[in-house]
Amino acid sequence: MMQVALPLRPRKVDGLPGGQLTVFELVDIDSALEEAVRRGGRAPYGGVLWDTAPCVAAVVLDRAPRGRRVLELGCGLGLVSLACARAGASVLATDVEELALEATRRAAAHAGLAVETALFDVADDTPLPACELLVIADLLYEASLATAVARRARAALACGAQVVVGDPGRAGRAAFTAALGGAAVADFAPVVVGGHHADVAVLACRS
Repeated sequence: MMQVALPLRPRKVDGLPGGQLTVFELVDIDSALEEAVRRGGRAPYGGVLWDTAPCVAAVVLDRAPRGRRVLELGCGLGLVSLACARAGASVLATDVEELALEATRRAAAHAGLAVETALFDVADDTPLPACELLVIADLLYEASLATAVARRARAALACGAQVVVGDPGRAGRAAFTAALGGAAVADFAPVVVGGHHADVAVLACRS
């Protein structure tokens, strides 16, 4: 797999069930954004630790992931995937950005954890990798992406997987809920972990 030299620095994340984890985030997000704009590339938002990740990690760990196949979409720095791997899950962390995957690999190596990584675009037609637990943290920031996320959530539910979705109140949440249609109910509830705040829903299939 391609390795990328990235300006990343370690950041400790406290308050998680099971104890502290270290992720690797961009040293200077503003400079990275400016460079992305200059080159006409994708904004490197996956190189930042957002509040939703610790909150989703806490909820997922309550779902007893040990021994289960966990798939994370839009893994960013990989915090949720790291927490699941530490809890004994078999984890595939995916993202559309190679930067995010490299950050996740570095964090996994630092922690001595086994986390598989793969490029995956939520919005394209590639089949969803098999999983028993699908986790999604902070991907509802625009309506079109939120609709694509709902499509992936419906696919996972149809295969019998559990789905956990975290969102800090992005503009696409209403589109996500609407796109679930009759497949599931998303009851978001506030979660606070180590000073991080977000709403998290464990999707329930409609009876």
